Amino acid sequence: MLKKTIFPLFSLILAVAFTMSTFAKNPGDKADDFTLDNWDGTKYNLNETVAKSKAIVIMFWSTECPNVQPYNDRIGEFAKEYSGKGFTFWAINSNNTESLDDVAAHAKKNDYPFPVLKDKNNVIADMLGATKTPEVYVIGKDNIILYHGRISNNRNKSEETSFDLKNALDEISADKEVTLKETKSFGCTIKRIN
Repeated sequence: MLKKTIFPLFSLILAVAFTMSTFAKNPGDKADDFTLDNWDGTKYNLNETVAKSKAIVIMFWSTECPNVQPYNDRIGEFAKEYSGKGFTFWAINSNNTESLDDVAAHAKKNDYPFPVLKDKNNVIADMLGATKTPEVYVIGKDNIILYHGRISNNRNKSEETSFDLKNALDEISADKEVTLKETKSFGCTIKRIN
């Protein structure tokens, strides 16, 4: 009896894992166009934004994750610096457990210089294959993913030794190919719908 229950469950887990890995987008892949609403109702479209930017930095974000919170202050300054170099920044909140009101309050409290878009039913997280907060995708011309991974190697500013997102943006800014296209994200799991 136990064997009959475990095998279908194991098969289902393998199928889900295969599906997620099959459809996850990687550097060199093209991101599909999408439109999301900011917490204030303003619509943001990927194709339109990419056409007007050096590249777009999409950060999967959370109002609660202890791996996101230490970045709150410095990501705002970082975004301001690189916006001046032609980059656009978006945060996307795909957590089913964080309401639009939570997202709005968090964005206002941190005075983010970028929109915080609500990904209802984690559609965009699924499309890109994002699993963590924070997790970053840098998307360039023709919607090509140029970098995917972490912001840096440590959430604590004093312990950072590898500035992966900064390095990628500096190379893109200099019209060079990104040397380290993918890094391993660390953080909280995106809370998806059941």
